[in-house]
Amino acid sequence: MALTEDQLRAKLIIDPPGELRFIGPFTSPVITTLKLTNPSDETILFKIKTTAPKRYCVRPNFGCVSPNDSVSVEICLQPFNFDPFEKNKHKFMVQSIVSPSNEKPQDPNKYVNIWKELPPEHFMDAKLKCVFEMPEGHREETAATAVKAVKTEASLPLKVKNEEKILNLDNSDQIEWQTNELRQLREENSNLRKELLKVKEEIIRNRSSPSKPPMGEPYTPVMAENQIPMFYIAIAIAAVIFGIIFGKFVL
Repeated sequence: MALTEDQLRAKLIIDPPGELRFIGPFTSPVITTLKLTNPSDETILFKIKTTAPKRYCVRPNFGCVSPNDSVSVEICLQPFNFDPFEKNKHKFMVQSIVSPSNEKPQDPNKYVNIWKELPPEHFMDAKLKCVFEMPEGHREETAATAVKAVKTEASLPLKVKNEEKILNLDNSDQIEWQTNELRQLREENSNLRKELLKVKEEIIRNRSSPSKPPMGEPYTPVMAENQIPMFYIAIAIAAVIFGIIFGKFVL
């Protein structure tokens, strides 16, 4: 696509052209310099954008280049864990336009207004891709570390899967054991309730039809009559206690 006259006038010479190289190691900030040169007789405004603004610090990220002059821009890459197998997709774009008044704006807000007022056809865009490189001494070490990390990551899902399987087996056995215990408790509780019901019926029957001694004979309580109520009461108390324990187990 042919450039318009405005775009040709706003064209800066960018050094390095096409790509920005960052040399590691990347355990600390890495700075590379971008040089913008204005070969024309007009003042050119510029601003710099990136696809990863949180990873870079650009100074200055906007400004102007006087006629036949140049400006150096420092681009600082923040520290990160470098992976030689990861494809880098970071890019930068340098936009430039000819200053309408052919002068350097003194007010920073005026820069913003100029970019908003002029149509995009007046802009000249230059794109640069980012390249990360490791020095020779660190390259093999980094590659070995990355391979080790990949192997560790590849084996991790299988280990986790096996642990989950063992855990599921343990949970299954525990659930089965608890189910059996609960079934036995329910059966015992049901039997105790039946025994308690029989005790109540027996007590009611004994109270409703007491045996009277013949006339003239003193009434002597039979040993069984004294023992049966105590036996039934003991069963009733045991049933209540067991019911409380059963209730706590279920909850």
